Amino acid sequence: MTLSDLKRIYSGFGFSSVYHAIHYSLRNKVGLYQELQGMIVTMDSLDPKYLETNPKYEHRFLNEEELKKYSKNSETQISEKFLNKALPKGDRCFAILDGDFLASYGWYSTKPTAISDELDLYFDPQWVYMYKGYTHPNYRGQRLHAVGMAKALEAFSNEGYNGLISYVETNNYASLKSVYRMGYRNIGKVKIVKTVNRYKIKQEEECKAYHFNVVPS
Repeated sequence: MTLSDLKRIYSGFGFSSVYHAIHYSLRNKVGLYQELQGMIVTMDSLDPKYLETNPKYEHRFLNEEELKKYSKNSETQISEKFLNKALPKGDRCFAILDGDFLASYGWYSTKPTAISDELDLYFDPQWVYMYKGYTHPNYRGQRLHAVGMAKALEAFSNEGYNGLISYVETNNYASLKSVYRMGYRNIGKVKIVKTVNRYKIKQEEECKAYHFNVVPS
């Protein structure tokens, strides 16, 4: 972490955030340390401005045939290997399309999902977890990632799900600011420490209502 990083954190988030960022960085110098801030967003908490869309774009789920077509283009970052893992567990891709061009997408799951090679995220299946978000470089700066999440939330809510569930590491202040702006609210933290080959994982009490936890694979 550089001095410019700390100045930026101080400017946007204050001294306590600088202290936390330094502490977080130092902990990771002696081993893996993560604090995952769990959060949810519902149609009631979502800022409705994120449902305002550019009419030139189409917002919808992609079917298996379409996904296999896009996987043949490495630029989409959707590989056949990934599809062979995601599709059998029922994960779905919500996309923003500019004609036939895949401008932005996110993957959504109601089942335990890997967050690393060694850890899986668990949660109540009445909530939907978003992961693997991507926006093509030519379309960045249009807040398509947030719009895609908002439109996916709307779609899943119409199917009867409670809303979206996610997490952000507590030292990622820019991302925290972004999701709070959308309407996400906190549901407690999960703290992860790895020593040698052993994980120590502590789930805060508030997480339990959402079955939100991290478990070694």
